[in-house]
Order: sequence, then structure tokens, then C-alpha cells
Amino acid sequence: MNAGPIAHRYAKALLKLVQETGAGEKVYSQACVLVLRMQEIRQLADALQKRPEIELEKKLQLLTSAMGEPLADELVRFVKLVNENKRIEHLLRMLSSFLDQYRISCGIKVGRLVTAHPVPQLKALLEELMSRQTGAVVHLEEGVDESLIGGFVLQVDDLQMDASVAGQLNLLRRELIDNNNRII
Repeated sequence: MNAGPIAHRYAKALLKLVQETGAGEKVYSQACVLVLRMQEIRQLADALQKRPEIELEKKLQLLTSAMGEPLADELVRFVKLVNENKRIEHLLRMLSSFLDQYRISCGIKVGRLVTAHPVPQLKALLEELMSRQTGAVVHLEEGVDESLIGGFVLQVDDLQMDASVAGQLNLLRRELIDNNNRII
């Protein structure tokens, strides 16, 4: 059976639960961390999703350890429900789908900010600027790429702003080539 509809339905149920309990922000932030940890640490995802011999309580302990804090009650209830219904192998997809649905319901946009070197103040400034420009809450994921030389590349939805030194050098190179081709 296709896991997409399963993940979507369970995520929709979790979204409804957090909307009813008012724990949306907490569950959203914890789900963000868990998805990231499960993607980074393949052994964690495998232990949770592909090892039926591991008891539910041990899986909950693994999730709590990955979080670094106690799981929200709604997440505990959700994981128990998923496990009881023997759908635990889809947990990562369910949490990812929940994040997408929560962002849509709350008007949250996620973008990516890549800089040549870490610049913490830039992230907050650009999040505020993009929030005002788009009318939505904007969260930026950060990355570092030294090949940019300096500056940054920002991407939110279809908007991409390349304010990097490498990008400006490439633009200049293309203009020089185009101008040179016109002369010949």
C-alpha cells in the first residue's frame, strides 16, 4: 500500500489533536527536531521504524533522548496510536506530513539561507524582512558554503536572492562573455 495517503491521514489527525489541545507550537517544534534527527541519524530511524522487536516504551525513550527533553503528551499519544495500528514504519513520513500541514494551517513559510560563514544576526534580520514582505511567518534553515566567498543566498518559496560574491562574479563573467560575443 502507498505510504503517502497513510502518512497524510495520520498527520491530519495529529494536526486536529494539537489544534484542539492548543499544543501546536510545542508539537511542531518537537516534530521539527525529531524529523531532523531521524534524517541525520539513520540508526535512530531504523530502530524506530524497522525493528518491531523493540518495545514501545524503549522507542519512546529513544525519541525523548533524540529530543533532549520530554515529549509532548500529544506526541506520546500519537506514537502509541501509530504503534498500536502497526504503522510505525511510516512515522518519519507522518511527522514530515504533519509539519507541512501545520505550516499551511498557520501560514508558515520555510526558506533556506546559505552564507559563506556563519552570521547569526543575518538570519533574524532576513526572517523579519521576509515575514513583512510575504505576510507570513518565515523560518529560515541555515547552511554554510565557503565557495560563496562572501555574502549569502536566500531562498523562500519561488524567490531566490543571490547576494554572494561568487554569484556576483558569475554574473559579471556572463555579462563580459555576452558583450564579447556581440562585438565579434
